[in-house]
Amino acid sequence: MATQGQTNRETFIAGADLSAKQFTFVIMNTTDRTVVAAGNAAAADGIVINKPASGEAATVVTFGRTMVLAGTGGLTAGALIGCDAAGLGVVAATGDIVLGKVVDAGAAAGYATIDFQRGGNAAA
Repeated sequence: MATQGQTNRETFIAGADLSAKQFTFVIMNTTDRTVVAAGNAAAADGIVINKPASGEAATVVTFGRTMVLAGTGGLTAGALIGCDAAGLGVVAATGDIVLGKVVDAGAAAGYATIDFQRGGNAAA
């Protein structure tokens, strides 16, 4: 069962409609404090945990134990996690930016618990 624990949270402005992106990875725009879905194998600034429309307040976990929506293949406990093109959590492949580690597994399109870390390194 996916859960949340101790986290750091920040409020940003949704730079796009994120109402269907709850528990997915987001990245901050380089010109202002808006967030949009993170890209494939990219770094992420956090995980959006509410459902903001464009221009609304987005609550983003920037560090800690949180839930993430799993992408294709699901997530297994102990795996290093990366991000797919839809901002979903996937097992990090070689060259992907590692965004944390899976604590509790989750099936594809289900929820997993991860320890999120901002600004990870590329997987070997």
